[in-house]
Parts: sequence; structure tokens; C-alpha cells
Amino acid sequence: MHWQLSPLAAALLALAADSASAYWMEDIKHQGISAYAPSPDYTVFRNVRDFGAKGDGVTDDTAAINLAISSGGRCAPGDCLGSTVTPAVVYFPPGTYSISSSIIDYFYTQIIGDPTDLPVIKGASNFSTDSLAGGLIDANPLVDGKLAWKAVNVFFRQIRNLVLDMSEIPAEASALGLHWPSSQATSVNNIVFRMSEADGNQHTGLRVDSGSGGYVGDLVFYGGMVGAEFNNQQYTARNLSFSNTQTAIKQMWNWSWTFKSLSIYNSTVGIEMTSGSTGSMTVLDSKFTKVTGAGIKCTYGSSEKNPHAGSLLIENTVFKDVPNILVNSDKTIMAGSDESTVVDGYMNGNTYNPSGPEVLLEVDPSHQEAPLTLKDSVTGKYYERSKPYYETFSASQFVSARSSGAKGDGKTDDTDALNELFASCAAKPDTIVFVDAGTYLVTDTIFIPPGAKIVGEALASIIMASGPKFQDINEPYPVVQVGKPGQRGRIEWSDMVISTRGACAGAKLIEYNLYSPGIPSGVWDVHVRVGGFAGTNLMLEDCPATTDSDVINENCIASHTSLHITESASGLYHENCWIWVSDHDLEDPSYSQITIYAGRGVFIESKDGRIWISGSGSEHHVLYQYQLANTKDIYMGLIQSETPYFQPNPPASRPFPVLPSMSDPDFKTYCESRQDDPAPCEMAWGLRVLSSKDVVVYGAGLYSFFNNYSTSCSAEDAQASCQARIFDIEGGSTGIGLVVYNLNTVGTKNMVTRNGVDIAKYSDNMNGFTQTLVMFKDNA
Repeated sequence: MHWQLSPLAAALLALAADSASAYWMEDIKHQGISAYAPSPDYTVFRNVRDFGAKGDGVTDDTAAINLAISSGGRCAPGDCLGSTVTPAVVYFPPGTYSISSSIIDYFYTQIIGDPTDLPVIKGASNFSTDSLAGGLIDANPLVDGKLAWKAVNVFFRQIRNLVLDMSEIPAEASALGLHWPSSQATSVNNIVFRMSEADGNQHTGLRVDSGSGGYVGDLVFYGGMVGAEFNNQQYTARNLSFSNTQTAIKQMWNWSWTFKSLSIYNSTVGIEMTSGSTGSMTVLDSKFTKVTGAGIKCTYGSSEKNPHAGSLLIENTVFKDVPNILVNSDKTIMAGSDESTVVDGYMNGNTYNPSGPEVLLEVDPSHQEAPLTLKDSVTGKYYERSKPYYETFSASQFVSARSSGAKGDGKTDDTDALNELFASCAAKPDTIVFVDAGTYLVTDTIFIPPGAKIVGEALASIIMASGPKFQDINEPYPVVQVGKPGQRGRIEWSDMVISTRGACAGAKLIEYNLYSPGIPSGVWDVHVRVGGFAGTNLMLEDCPATTDSDVINENCIASHTSLHITESASGLYHENCWIWVSDHDLEDPSYSQITIYAGRGVFIESKDGRIWISGSGSEHHVLYQYQLANTKDIYMGLIQSETPYFQPNPPASRPFPVLPSMSDPDFKTYCESRQDDPAPCEMAWGLRVLSSKDVVVYGAGLYSFFNNYSTSCSAEDAQASCQARIFDIEGGSTGIGLVVYNLNTVGTKNMVTRNGVDIAKYSDNMNGFTQTLVMFKDNA
């Protein structure tokens, strides 16, 4: 009898052989596809060596690297506003890659080096002066004097595992390591910036000059005039280390930034935020050592600046051998010493409690206690964990989805193949699922069991739900289910996208049930993206923006809930995951606006908590962007939201029925008695907290820019008339209750509403384009 192995069995047999010597990403079979690429021969994975790069430190590798990035008719700067159909991984094996001009990044590109032996991209001594402003890597070059891509629309890209070396570029040259004007679903990770350490040098490591981010983490800066120059609406920056920089961090403008686990050593200035355009900043769990000029230079309290600008929180931060911890242009606000000074909790700005405002100027409040369950028992810091790169695993320990029977072609039903693969590999602790780039159509729930480790490719490994099981608006049905209610264990999951095709009014894109005692589970760069890209049937031709009618196209009711962390779930670290309902067509040459209806954003109702939401965005859901109900022990920082652009046409009460089982807001009832509001009432909540305790939020940007696709309501002279309320608190709380630091709103009359009472008005807290509270605390 002749026996033939199934594709999955054949893939698993490969685990018996382990002859790989390089990083697994280099050695695995490369068969990721883009189901909607213009050419069927389109290649997702590119090794720069295959395009002629030598990495010998002598050869000029500029042209070869740029060819690796650009080949295949990709979305080029100046020629294309954006697209998802030509994703790429550009891989660097170990070596030193000498370049004489900028490497030009393309849209939807992941530039990845070998983390076991970081490749070095080295600017040659003759590096082109015309390329200095663009940097060694220019992720958004200037075309005709403007950024090639509007920075607020640059999504889905990563750079990681590299050394950017400028040490051979003359010290007096204005050299730059990385130019990164980008927004959500982007990241810069595990990068070393080497700059000149000569006195008076002009080098800068990282520049983010605009956009709406975002996340950067695990970065190391040596030397330079400025380590990192950050100018962007909001960002989370975690585990950044600076040594021998003149100014470690320079912040020219922002709305809100959260810095966690900074380490700044032997610098003149730690953080400079002296521009009046700096809205707010959080510095958490950090250390400044031998900073000779000022730990932090701020504007707050200085005579010539906006009194609300530069709201600042410093918490659990050590200053050692720092003579001046905090200064403004007029005076020293907080002196340091040669010894260690621990700042448990300092803030300046406007603070509110449930009774109303407590305006604070240069006040050091008592330290706000946090739930111990959220902190590392050894370091005393809030728990954090970087995305795993699996450096110690060989290629034979990865099992490919496409080698296991799944097609990823956007046509074949891959439900059974994925479920069989996930179940089989979860039972083997040394096995990792590699979901090759592709669009995996599913017609039933994909189950991720305890024990699973899953990695996607190019942020182009897409699970796309379709079919009748996902279409009942009253009965949500999970697309991806992590654990069954009551199950214990842990998972690791990274670099994927979850979506729907066509009308899926009952689709719950991710239902997370798993209880992870001890070490939490981890989810990194797993994005929800609903509509507006190839294969979704939710594009411009299907769901155009409707400004002159409130008739709802039922074919454009695309999902029920994006992420539901259920009652039984506990122990989850969730970082840099964007939960996005598309407001425009990513494939349209003009980025035209569309109307997609998705009911609920992030819903957390974990009874036992221990949930960390780091570097998160949730946008354009009809009812709310974030909702916490009957939960506890939650860390969030930074979070960002946007109200749907079409509201109030139709209003938030349509088209989704109120489901008490989901703790839904009832806008019809709530707004009946508020007909005299000077701004629309039936608008999605940015953040809603119901009967929860021990919730800490370090940075929240809750934005309402549009009414019926017009931004006139959010103009600076419009008196914040886009919506009446955006942050809702209901029910009582105990313990530390709820604390939100550096709350920033846009376009909203009332910043905080508690049990139906509006507490903080926008007009009392103006801070340029935004309105800012350095703290709202509710423990009543």
C-alpha cells in the first residue's frame, strides 16, 4: 500500500533535521505571497545579498540595497500615495554595509536584520551631502520640498535589528541615522545608533518630524548632538538608552508622549521640551545619570509660555549625579545632587477629581500607588516585555502555514488548514508557526490554543473572515479565538493582521479568553484592519463616503467588535497593536474617504485583570474605541482614539443595536435629555470605564476631528464643537480607582464625564490645538 504524507505531516517531519547555521529568517523556505499583487511572480522576501550587496565594509552597497527595496513595481515615494498589495521584507544578514547616500524606504516595507549578529549600515566618509538630511535610511524622503507621503497616512512598516553607524561621517556634518515620519502600526526596534562623540558634533540619531504614531523601543544611542528628535502627535517610546549625547531627547512639538524605561548617561541635557508647542509628556520608570546641564528642560511655569503647555509627569525615576533635575527658562524647579534622587511622583499641569479642577503649578504630589500585580517584583517597574525574535531557534523549528496546506491566496477556504496547524504546533513547546505572507480566507473561527507561538511575515499575513457565520449583528462570532473560556496557559503572537470581507456585522475579530498566571502572554504588532484594502470588498467602489444621506449600506457593516478581552482572560501583555476601521481606501490613488461601520473597538472585562496595553490605537468604531467594564488591574499607556469621520451622519445609535451583555452604551436614552448640547451628543466614546478599579492610564489622546467628513468643527477657532463628550466614567470604584495621566482631547466640549456629570471643560484646559489634563483621578 502506498502512503502519502499530508502537507502538515511533511512539514512537521522537517523538525527532525537541524542543520541551519544562520538566523532562522534567512534559512526558512520563502514562499510568502501577496494575493493581490499586480504580478503573480511578486516576491515578498528579499535578501540584500541576492541583489548584489556584499556587506564587506568596503564595497558601496547603496545601489544594491535600494534595488532590493524597490524591485517588483512597489509603492515608491513620489509615485504612489500608498498601497497594501506590494509588501516586502528586506533582510540583512550579518556584515557591514557601506553606503554613500540614503537608503530609500518604500511603503509597506519591513527592514529586518539578524538579531544574533546585528548588521551594520555604515555611512561612508564621502557620504553625499545631498543625502545628509534624509539620513542613512530615509523612510519618507522629500519630493519637491514636501514629504513623499503624508506622514499621518504612513502605516504598516517596521525597522529592526540593525546598527546605524555615522561615525565615519565628518563630525561637523549634519548627519542623520534614520528619518522616520510615520504613524500607527509602525515600529523601530532593536537599533543601535553610533554617532560622532567629538565636541560640538552635529549628528542626530533618529528624527520623527511629523505623523501620528506609533511605537519605538529597545534603541541604543551613542554620541551625537541629539540622540532622538521627536515631533509627532503621540508616541510610546520604551527602553531607550543614551550615552555621551549632548542632548539625549529633543521634543519640538507633540500632543502627548509616553517615555518608559529611559536610561540617559553622561549627557548635557536629558530631555529638552522648551518649545511652547510641546503639549504633554510622561517619563516613567527611568534613570538619568551624570546629566550635567539639566535632566529635563521644560517650559512649564516660565513667564513667556502658554501656562498649559508642557504638562509633565515624572514617576518612579532616578536622577543620579544630576545637579538640576527640572528647569525652565526662569529658574530651577527641582534641584538634584551628586547622590541618587528618586522622584516617586512629580507633575505640573491641570488636575481634576470627581468634584472638579485642582489646578497645580509646579507641585510634587504624593506618589500615586499602583496595583502591585502590574509591576515587576524585582525592578519595581511596570511590567514590560519586548517582542520575541526567537534568536535561539533554528529554521527547522518553524512550521510554515503554506507548507501545511493553507494557500493564503484570498480564494481558498483556509479554516481547516490553519486550525489543524495551530493545534498541532501548540502541543510542541519548541515549535513555532510561521504564517507566511498571504491572505487567508476563513469561514469559521480560528482557534489559538494555549502553548501556541505564532509569527507572521511582512505585516502581510492576513486572516480574513467571510461568510454567514459572521453576519448576525445580534450574535457576535469570533474570527480568531485565543483560548476557550476557563483555559490556562500562555501564547506568543506577533506580526499579523485580522480583517473581514464584505458584510460581517457579527464578526468579533479577536476574542481573547486565556488565563495566564505568572508570566503573561504576549501579543505584539497584531493589527485589526477593517475595510479599505484589496480583497475586503469594502473599498471606494463598495463603500464611498456618504455626506448627503444617512442611509446605511448594510454591505458596509463590516464587523461587530474588534478586540474583546473577556471575563475569564488574565495575564496579557499587548503592545503596538492598532485597532483600525479604515476611513479611506488604502489602494485608491487619491486616498479617497469611505464609510465603514464597525461596532466596538477594544472591550476589556477581565475579572482578574493583569492586562498591559502598551502603545495602542483604536479608531473609528461606532459605539466606542476603548471600554473597560467590571475589571481591575489594568495598565494602559499610551492609548489613542479617533471618532468615526461620518458621525453624526448617521449617529452612534445606528446601525448597531444595544446589547446589554456587552455593556453597550445606549445613546438614544442617554442623549434624549441632552438635546440642548452645543455639540453632537450621539458620538462614539473615546474611552469608557464602567465600575472598574485599579486602572492606570499613562497618556491618552482622545480625538474628534470630523463631523460628516468636515474638519471645521475641530479648527482652533471652532470651540471644540465636534462632539459633546468623549470620556465616560460610570459606577463607583475602590482602591486607587482610576487615574489618567496626560489626557489630551481634540474637538470635544467636555473632556471628562462622570455618572452623567460633565467635569472638565475644554475651555479651561486649552493647550494649543489640544486640551490637556496632567491628571484625572477618581477613587470615589
